[in-house]
Amino acid sequence: MKLIERFASDLSSRRAQHVVYLLHVWVCVPFLVWWVFDPRTKKILEPDAFASLRWIVVVTLAYMFGRTWVAYKDPPNLRWWVVFPPIDVALITSILCVTRLGPMSNLTLLYFLPIVQASGTTNVRWTLRVGWMVILGTVLTTLVADPLISERVPTSFRDLLADPLNVGFRILFLLSISSLMAYQALIAAGYRERLGVEADRNRIAMEMHDGVQGHLISIASQLELISRVAEKNGTRASELASEGRENARQAADELRFLVQRLRTPALSSGFVPALRQYAHNICERHQLRLVFEVTGVESTTPELENALFRIAQESLANVVKHAKAQSVSVSIEFVDSTIRLVVSDDGVGFERDGSGSGVGLEGMKWRADSLGGELAIESGRGKGTRIEAKFRIGVEHV
Repeated sequence: MKLIERFASDLSSRRAQHVVYLLHVWVCVPFLVWWVFDPRTKKILEPDAFASLRWIVVVTLAYMFGRTWVAYKDPPNLRWWVVFPPIDVALITSILCVTRLGPMSNLTLLYFLPIVQASGTTNVRWTLRVGWMVILGTVLTTLVADPLISERVPTSFRDLLADPLNVGFRILFLLSISSLMAYQALIAAGYRERLGVEADRNRIAMEMHDGVQGHLISIASQLELISRVAEKNGTRASELASEGRENARQAADELRFLVQRLRTPALSSGFVPALRQYAHNICERHQLRLVFEVTGVESTTPELENALFRIAQESLANVVKHAKAQSVSVSIEFVDSTIRLVVSDDGVGFERDGSGSGVGLEGMKWRADSLGGELAIESGRGKGTRIEAKFRIGVEHV
C-alpha cells in the first residue's frame, strides 16, 4: 500500500512507469504457472518440451522478481524501456519455440506487452524496432510449430468454455492491455500538457521582453534624465515626464492585454475584444477617432494572436508619433481560414524610398514572414497610411 501511495503522486515518473508496467505483467504470471502445472498441458506437449518449459518458466519468474527489484531501486543510468523489451520478446519466443505451439497459442498475446512498453517511450523508431522483433519471433515460432499439437488442442466452442484457464486468461489479458494502454494515454496527455505549458511560457516571456520590459527600461532612463535636467531645464524635464507617463500607460495597456489573454476561455472574452480595448485606450489618450470593425467568426492561434497584436501595436504607435492623424481604422476579417488585419489612418503619410523602412516596419514584416503571412504597406504624402497583414490559419508555424 505504501508503494502505491508513493507512486500515486507522480504517475509519469520513470519509476512509476516501470512499476505500473510490471504490475500488469504480474497479472499474467499466475496463468503461466497454472498452465505449466495443468495436467492437460502435459498431455498436449512432448515430454522433452514439457521439461524444458518448466525450466524456462523458472527462469522467467527469476527474471520478473529481479526486474521488479530493479524497478524499485530505479538505477539512474538504466534505460529500462530500451533494455527490457528485447528480453521480453526473447523469453516469449523461447516458450513458444520450446512448446512448438505456434502463433495461434494464447502465449502469442504476450507479444503485446513489449510493444506497449516500447510505445510508452514516444520514440517511433524504437517502437518499430520492437515491432520487428515481435514479427521475427512470430515467424520463428511458426517455423518450429508442431502440426500434431493442433490435433490435441480443444477447438470447439464447448471445449473452450470447459477450459477456464484458456477463457480466463484471454479475458484478463485483454483487460490488462486495456488498462496499460489507458495508462500510456495518461502519460502522453501529461507530456502534451507540459509541452503546451512550456510553449505558453516561452510566448509570454517573449511578449514581456518585446513589450513591457522595453517600456519599463525606457521609463527608468527617462526618470534618470529628469533627475539630471530638472533643475537646469524645467521644460525638457516636463517633456521627459510626459514621455515617461505615456510609456507607463502603454506598459499598463500591454499588461492588461496579456492578463486578459491568460484568463481561461470561460472567463476571457476573446482576442478581438482585448485588442479592441487596447486600441480604444491608445486612441482615447491621443484624441483619435477609432473605427474598429470585425468580419466573420473569430478563429486564431496563440502564435497568430501575438503577431497580430504586435503589428497592430506598432501601427498604432506610428500613427501616434508620426501621422498627425484625426482618425484611425482597425479592421479584422476572418474568412475561409484567413485572417486579415488592416490599420489605416488619415494622416500625413510618408514616401517609401527603398533605402530602409524603419525598424518598426521591418519588425512587422519579419513577424508576418516568420508565420508564413504577408504584409503590405501603402502610404504617400498627404494620403495617410494603410498597413495590411494577412495570415492563413492551419499553416505550420516554424
